[in-house]
Amino acid sequence: MAGSALEISGEYLSDDPKKWGKLASDINYRRLELLLLREILLELKKLNKDGTGQA
Repeated sequence: MAGSALEISGEYLSDDPKKWGKLASDINYRRLELLLLREILLELKKLNKDGTGQA
């Protein structure tokens, strides 16, 4: 899976519930979930390290 998480996730956007049901069991969808979670965690870690995540 090459490309940014934003680009990759765009492939999975759909209003069709049937497509979502199929994707839920798809291994690529599981990889996408893990990739997005990793990106979120890395961003949160970066914000915490920079001190910008504190109010």
